[in-house]
Amino acid sequence: MATITNKRLCAGTLSGTEATLYTTPASTTTIVKSITISNISAAAVTAFLALNDVSVMYGVGLAAGETITISPFDQIIHAGETIKGYSDTASAITYYISGKEEV
Repeated sequence: MATITNKRLCAGTLSGTEATLYTTPASTTTIVKSITISNISAAAVTAFLALNDVSVMYGVGLAAGETITISPFDQIIHAGETIKGYSDTASAITYYISGKEEV
C-alpha cells in the first residue's frame, strides 16, 4: 500500500541561471499541488519554472512586490524528474512549492 506524505517540496530564492530546485526521490511519484512566487525587489522581474524540462511558467512578469500563486496545480513528476527555475534578476524572486510524495 502506498504512503502519501504532504510536504514542502522546495522553497528559496531563484538565481539568475537555471538551477534544480527539487528532484523526485527514487521509487517516488510527486504531485505538485501549489506554486507561489514573489517579487521581493523594487523593480519588475521575470520568472521561469519547469517541471521535467517542460515550461510551466515561461517569462512570467512580476511587478515590484507582486505575488502569484497557482493552486490547485496538480501536476505529476516521477522518480528522478525535476523542478527547475531561474529569474532574469538573481535574488529578486522567492518561491514556495508544495505537494505530495507517494512511495
